[in-house]
Amino acid sequence: MKNQILKKIYRAVVYLRLSDEDGDNRESDSISNQRILIHSFLKSHPEIQVVKECVDDGYTGTNFNRPGFQEMLRMLEEGEADCIIVKDLSRYGRDFSGVLQYVERILPKMGVRLILVNDNYDSLTPNRDFLTLRFKSLINDLYPADTSKSVRSHLYVKMTAGQCVAPFAFYGYLKSEEDKHKLVMDEVAASVVRDIYHMKMQGYSLTDISEELNRRGILTPLRYKQVYLKQKLKTGFRLTEKPVWMPTMVRRILLDERYTGVLIQGKTTTPNHKVKVVIHKEEAEWIRYENAFEPVINRHQYEVVGNLMKMDTMRGAKGLALLSGLVKCGDCKESMVLKSPDKVHHYYVCSTSLYEKQCSSHSISEKKLYDSFAEEILDRTEFETFKAKYDQSLEEIRQAMECQQREIRNLQETLEKQQEWLEYFLEYRDRTEVDRLMLVNLVKRIEVYEQKRIIIHFWFEDEFEKVLGLLETVNRTKPDQRVEAFLKGKGAEASA
Repeated sequence: MKNQILKKIYRAVVYLRLSDEDGDNRESDSISNQRILIHSFLKSHPEIQVVKECVDDGYTGTNFNRPGFQEMLRMLEEGEADCIIVKDLSRYGRDFSGVLQYVERILPKMGVRLILVNDNYDSLTPNRDFLTLRFKSLINDLYPADTSKSVRSHLYVKMTAGQCVAPFAFYGYLKSEEDKHKLVMDEVAASVVRDIYHMKMQGYSLTDISEELNRRGILTPLRYKQVYLKQKLKTGFRLTEKPVWMPTMVRRILLDERYTGVLIQGKTTTPNHKVKVVIHKEEAEWIRYENAFEPVINRHQYEVVGNLMKMDTMRGAKGLALLSGLVKCGDCKESMVLKSPDKVHHYYVCSTSLYEKQCSSHSISEKKLYDSFAEEILDRTEFETFKAKYDQSLEEIRQAMECQQREIRNLQETLEKQQEWLEYFLEYRDRTEVDRLMLVNLVKRIEVYEQKRIIIHFWFEDEFEKVLGLLETVNRTKPDQRVEAFLKGKGAEASA
């Protein structure tokens, strides 16, 4: 009887991998093409039986932390397979030292056969060319490094040009259908953001705002994107059965400067293409692009809310006091707290002097603060008269100052910036009562000193001084008695 040669039957895992991050050619290296190539090879190798196909689509080869690769490794370790078939060495991995560690030590020690179809490599073949394999592994390692550098450079150019490179738009915006690098407003989500800012300016706490949003049945940002926008997003946070708004979510929105229309990118990076540890950059290194898209809120609203976030605006039994959080001690700069021993008369006292005894004890009645504020507001409405005056004279001013180019540029910049803050003052010109929204829009803080001396710091104080300088320039070019009288009056107030 003739001797029968029995070939060993190998149980093989077919491994397929593709990653844009490595610079792979999506067409030639596609998962389907790899599969076709390997199954064509298997037709001439009946001794190999495929027991599993492991796929890593979208995972870099610069490390081995890939679900498909780890599943393959588990099967080899547990004896469920003893052969690996891959298109080529670059599909197995692109980490030079790591790949050679597997090929020359780990797999041989486990008794695992490795077949690299396109590289014409089979670990069972005698006299294998390890030198060529090492060289290919080195090339595979260098390729993603070069690709990574190129990608980073390309992204930097896009970011500095004001193009959004994030895969998804942030809450309140959508990717433009015409240009994926442009953001357009999502009016549904943007209206929620505006409500959040408005509630904060009215005196709501972060907890109050989150509870109100939950009461209205407003979807959380992540849930909104998943359900309403049909985006496949995941989060590292543990989700409840029904996600609800939390104070931390509200805080993130209130402190997000992007809602003013500025695109902020490049806040994080990684050491290199292999190490994926996230490094948070200093704010000065962030890439900012002003007026990149339509703002949900204006700059003043953002700054007002930022100012309010630093304040202690605790509510009392009767709700939020009108001046809550705005009154500061002029000496120690700490908050002054509202007290009312007889439940009728209310006054503010320095919290440091009250509790820590480290500041002189001085207080002031709430009514005196209210009257002082109202009086200051009435003074500022005088701008309405002069705004019309210098608007009419603008063209004459420009002609008269042609030889003073620097002053002309300053004048133009000032005029462009005045409209926003003047509108705030003019909006309240006919008000006879002061409410919370009016107060936080116009007053930054109130400082109380000894002997009942009060200094009110308004928003737009710098703009106010610029207008005074502008009126002085107007009056020098074309004298006007009313303007001159106004300027003298302001000078008298300053000296007082």
